[in-house]
This record gives sequence, structure tokens and C-alpha cells, in this order.
Amino acid sequence: MTGSLARKIIRFLWNITDGKVLRAIMLSLLASLTEGISLVLLIPLAATASPENAERVREFPLIGDWIARTSPGLGVLLIAFVVLVSMQALLSRQRQLYSLVLLQRASDKMKLSLFRAISAARWDAIAARRLSDISQELNSGIPRIMTAMNCLITLAQALIMLAIYMVIAAVVSWQMALFAAVVGSALFALLFPIRRRATAHGRELTQLYQDQNHTVLEFIAGIRLAKSFVIEDRHVRSFGQHLDVIRKSTIGYSSLAGYGTLLFQVGSAIAAAVFVWLAITVFTLDLGQIAVLLLIFVRIAPRFNTIQDTGQQFLSNAPAFTSYEATLRFFEEHRETVSAAESPAPRLAQGLELRDLAMRFEGARTPALDGLSATIRAGRITALVGPSGSGKSTLADILSGLITPSSGSIAVDGVAIGDDNRRSWRSTIGIVPQDAFLFNAPLSENLLVGKADASDNELWRALDRAQIGDLVRSLPDGLATPVGDRGSRFSGGERQRIALARALLREPQLLVLDEATSALDWENQQKVAKAIADLRGELTILLIAHQPSIVAIADDIIALESGRIVQSGGYDALMADNDGALARMMRSDDVGKRPADGEA
Repeated sequence: MTGSLARKIIRFLWNITDGKVLRAIMLSLLASLTEGISLVLLIPLAATASPENAERVREFPLIGDWIARTSPGLGVLLIAFVVLVSMQALLSRQRQLYSLVLLQRASDKMKLSLFRAISAARWDAIAARRLSDISQELNSGIPRIMTAMNCLITLAQALIMLAIYMVIAAVVSWQMALFAAVVGSALFALLFPIRRRATAHGRELTQLYQDQNHTVLEFIAGIRLAKSFVIEDRHVRSFGQHLDVIRKSTIGYSSLAGYGTLLFQVGSAIAAAVFVWLAITVFTLDLGQIAVLLLIFVRIAPRFNTIQDTGQQFLSNAPAFTSYEATLRFFEEHRETVSAAESPAPRLAQGLELRDLAMRFEGARTPALDGLSATIRAGRITALVGPSGSGKSTLADILSGLITPSSGSIAVDGVAIGDDNRRSWRSTIGIVPQDAFLFNAPLSENLLVGKADASDNELWRALDRAQIGDLVRSLPDGLATPVGDRGSRFSGGERQRIALARALLREPQLLVLDEATSALDWENQQKVAKAIADLRGELTILLIAHQPSIVAIADDIIALESGRIVQSGGYDALMADNDGALARMMRSDDVGKRPADGEA
């Protein structure tokens, strides 16, 4: 499993960098070669420093004979040594900088790919995932993948350097080179349980970070509720518990990994002692060979340690790639179907026709909508009513082009809405959700979301149509007024009317209000209701509501229960049926009714 994951990440790294990672490997190779040559040069250079040792320079392997024949002199050897070390330093710096740029670009590509996949996915797929998990992938998952990729590059460099040193050692004494390889491999194999624990730790961290991120985002989004209920301490305790679990997991793993480093260092020291003993007593190597081999061994041991430590770091971060890959694949598989040749949106002049519409969400036991057939007449206000879970919002999402029905269809003036025109149809719809989300930006910028090139006159006209123009004119900064985080500068009713103005700014054919007044007091409900009623005849309006004050302004009613239409028709006619769904709802729901005089 671990080897398979490593190969997948290597292939992914190669593809996402267009093979440019090979240049980083080549720079590592050149840096390693210059380091190896400078090492070979170092010992005979020291020997020529004194006359009594200069005559023994021929004893040193690889270049000893060449130095004895050419007599380059101490100065030349020192210059060559400095040049080689400088080249190695420059190449290493270039490799580090190139790898940094390469991995940063790879990170940007991964983030953009995931971001693009999310934006192109169907709305029902996005709604099915926790937003905190998506945020975790972008903000901590991908950086962990970059760490894993950097570990792979570091491992490649360490292996190249190890191979070069082993070749040099084999030229001097293949027996001692074999001894070093066996000892290093044995120590590496001995530490396999720690590397296996590193993989498990990486999987744990992925889940722990997801849970922690969910807690943080949930608290920030609901901080007003937390403070109003005085339950801040509960969130703080929950966050502290997440930190505690992550800390204990990280410290526990780091402690175990530290034993691995300790074992490797002690094992290397023992191996070095045995190495010298074998070289002197068993293989009876001369002084020059022993000196070269010992220096090589001293340089090889840290490479084995680097491979172990970097391997552990790779294994603890690699599981983030599995999570990222699964998230990306999920959104790509649930990509919204868009035709290459998109048709223009049909004009809504007569009405919207629902034909045997059904919707079943993945994993649901019962359908959200089951065989709906109805007509929504153009230029009128139609209210969708029914208990929670009856399918109102699902139907509104289908009519808005946000999701595709499982079966059946909708048609606008006889033109079916399909893959070739769903996006263009959606662009002609204005939506006011229950939670009127506003960006932390000036009011004008929030309105321009509806129409980017709108003039100030158009902005004021939309605000006036939404019954909030006078309030905005009274503000010192007018259209430049900062709305605050999520629109906190304005009350709930004011935010709803701003959201309504934003929707109206695009001159929609269909205006959809999804429980837009459910959280408002009676006075604000009346203001929003008046704003909606004043639009009658200008455009087609679809209301999802249960407050009598809002439902009462509708021309037509469609009542849903358990995903089926149980009643439809004009408001007055349906209210006359005392046993009908609408009459029952209006009798049982006092929300929105203005209290009579003398009532508390």
C-alpha cells in the first residue's frame, strides 16, 4: 500500500510539473558528484602537506597515482578543492531554489484544480460535503502533500549521494563497501515498524485536522449564537480537546521516531568500530585505503539516517494525497453537465411547466420529489407551501437550474430546460436565500454581484424596488457603506431587502425567494412582503414560505407533502377549502399575524 502510494505521488509529481522535476534531480546529481570528487581529493591533499607523507601519496586510491605523476602542487590542489566545494554549494542552492519554485507552482495548480472542480460541480454534490473538509484540503491538506513531494526529492538526492559514495568505496575495497551496504540496509529494515507507524499517524492527522477545522469554522459561523446562549466555553473546550488529541498524537509519534534516530546513530557508531576492526585485522588494508574508506563511511552513515528520517516524514504526510485525490475525484465525477454549444435562455412569457418531476438524492431512502406536474404562470406570484422536508427547496433548486431532476422535466414556454441551456436559464434568475449572505465589502460591491457593470442609477433603482433605498440614502457613506462580516452592519430585515435588491439588479425573468422572511419579525415581514407585492406583473415570482403574511400575497399556491403536490390553485379558492392543506397551515401557523389591540 505504501509503495503504491509513493508511486502514485511520483507519477503525479512528474505530471503536474511537466517532467521538470527531472531538472531538480539532475542538479542533485551534479551537486553530489562535485561533493564526491572533493572528498576523494581531500585526503591526498592532506598527505602532500608534509614532506614525510608526500611520498606515500601513491597509496591513496583513485587519484593518488595521478597526483604522484603530475605533481600539481599544494596550491593547485587547494584551489581545486575550493572550486569543487564552491560548485557543490552553488548547485545545492540552485537545486533548493528550483525545487521550491517547482513545488510552489505544483501547489498552486493543485489548489486551482480543486477550486475549479468545486465550482464546476453540481450544487447537490457541493451541499453533500462539509465545507470545513473542503477548506481543510485547500489550507492544510495540500501543504502536507507539498511536504511529502519535497521529501521525495530529498530522498532522491540522498540515494544519488549514497550511490556515488558506495561506488567510490567499492573501487577502494568491494568487501568493505558490501559491509557498509549490509549494515545500512539492516538498520533501515530494523526501523520498519516506525515507518509503518508514520503512515498510520499520517492518516490520523488527516482526520484530526478535518475535525478541528470543522469545529473552528462552525464556531466562527455561529459565534453570535454561541455568545447569545453563553456557550462560548463549550466551543473553547471542544477546540482545546482537538488540540490536545493532535498534540498527543504528534508527540507520541515524534517520541517513537526519536528512538529510531537514536538507534540509527548508536548502530552507526558500532558499525564504524567494526568497520575499522575488519579493515585492519581481516582485510589488512593500508593506511590510505583505511583513511578513504573511513571518511566515506562517515559520510554514508548520515545518508542512511536522512533516508530514514525523510522516509518517515514522507509517510506521515503522504495520506493527505489520498484524501485530496478522493475529494477531487468526487467533485469531478459530480461535474455539472454543460453542453459545448450552449443555447440561449428561453423567454418566460407564458409559464413554467413541470412534467412528472422526480428527484432522489444519492443514499436517500425516499425521493425528495415524486411525480410532480404543475404549471407556474408567468407574471404572477406563486407560493410553495408545506411542512419541512416536503420538497419545497428541492423544487426551487430544480426550477432555478441549480440541480438536475432524476426524471421528468421542466419547460419554459414549451422549451425544455436541459444540459444545453440550463446555465443560461440560471443566469436569468434572481435568488434570495433564507440566509441573505453579504460579503464583507462596501454595499455597492455586494449589489454589483447581481450585475457587474451596473451604474449608480441602476443600483438606486434596485434598492428602491426592494423598499430600502431611503434607508441607504440616510447613511453617511451611502452606497460606500461597509456591510461588515456577513452583513452585520444591517439588521436581518435590511439584509433580506439588500439581497432582494441584488437579485432585482439583474432584471430576472424569475425571482425565487427561499424562506426569505422566516427569520424576520412581523414588521420586517411586512416590508419584504410589500416589496414583493409591488413587483407583481413585472416578473414571475416563486415564494417558499409558511408565514401567512407572505403566503397571503400569492396569486397561486402549490402545497407539497412528502414530495407530492397535495393541493394547487388560486389563493382564495384554496382557502375556501377548510380541510385543504393551505387552510390547515394558515390556521395552525400564527407566525406573521399582527397582534390585535390589547394583545401582548
